[in-house]
Amino acid sequence: MRIVRVTLTPYECPLDPPCPSDEPRRGVILTLEEEDGACGYGESAPLPGFGLETLASSVAALRLASKYLLGVPRERYGDAIEDLHRLAPVMASPCARHAIDLAFHDLMACWSKKPIARLLDDLHAVDEVPVNAALPRLLREDLVKAAMALSAEGYRTLKLKVGGIPIDEDVARVRAVRDAIGRDVRLRIDANRAWNEVEAIEALRALGDVGLEYCEEPVSDPEGMARVKNAVHVPIAADESVVDLDSARRLLESDAADVLVLKPMALGGLHPARTIAGMAREHGADVVVTTMLETPVGRRGALHLAASLGPSPFAHGLRAGCTPWPEDHMEHLDPPASRTSPDVGRVLRIGYDDRIAIRMHEWRQRYADYKDQLLQEEV
Repeated sequence: MRIVRVTLTPYECPLDPPCPSDEPRRGVILTLEEEDGACGYGESAPLPGFGLETLASSVAALRLASKYLLGVPRERYGDAIEDLHRLAPVMASPCARHAIDLAFHDLMACWSKKPIARLLDDLHAVDEVPVNAALPRLLREDLVKAAMALSAEGYRTLKLKVGGIPIDEDVARVRAVRDAIGRDVRLRIDANRAWNEVEAIEALRALGDVGLEYCEEPVSDPEGMARVKNAVHVPIAADESVVDLDSARRLLESDAADVLVLKPMALGGLHPARTIAGMAREHGADVVVTTMLETPVGRRGALHLAASLGPSPFAHGLRAGCTPWPEDHMEHLDPPASRTSPDVGRVLRIGYDDRIAIRMHEWRQRYADYKDQLLQEEV
């Protein structure tokens, strides 16, 4: 069995939950099809402002890479995944590599009759993953209302965006949310590099008694992040700073972060993300898996990556994204009331038959703009 057809299907759709910028999410779904009609799905969705890859460059890279993907036999899928960083058309395109990596993993899970998580690590994988809810930069009163609503829905971890306003106002916003939701709900903040070192230290010292789970990306450079980490008691998480294996190694070796936030889309796929996760744990750092607000294809891959890493003390960022086809096939989001362990909050549950929905097949057939297929038998 081998790959005989490669299809690319572009999409554009609004985010769910809605984003204040009201910008739609754009990306492309990659389909790798075998001789018997089995399909593996991947996704490339570069996020503007996150890295140098654009959607146009990613699609161009995938079209060039399709020539190398056609004819790959089933027994070579694992090797192909490991060699993706050497494949010339996608060497500079991590989102394109992610699409290929996920599509191959999807096919391997199909014929091995295991979910991707257990294909990655059958010994440690779990069947459900706790998830957090994120709140944008809202006015204090609106932020408190939104936080209380999410807490009432069963979320036990909330992430607040901070930065871009005076520090005393940010501190007041975070304190107001903590007072409203109580101490049973975990609270993390994300500055998205909005502060300089002095501001970060001032803000985090002022919030030292709030009980923050961690602060993501307080400043823009790893050296500065290490100095902030050493000056405050709030744990520090690296997100945008984790772009590849080398950047993750530098962060860990300089003791700049307590937590690495891994986006498989930005890192080139599930395989490199798992490599970084293993390295983080060897250095005593924790890992949180999150997405780049893509469709259920990419989010499903991130979910299975998180599940493959085993139990975690942290909720993962897998909730938000978009769905361009009519039926959302993201795995079931369980509220605490439906389970025997409500303390972890809402979870996403993986299954043993969690393929992409039939209506997504129909959508792909209708909107695909690129198809390449193996036209000549090998001699």
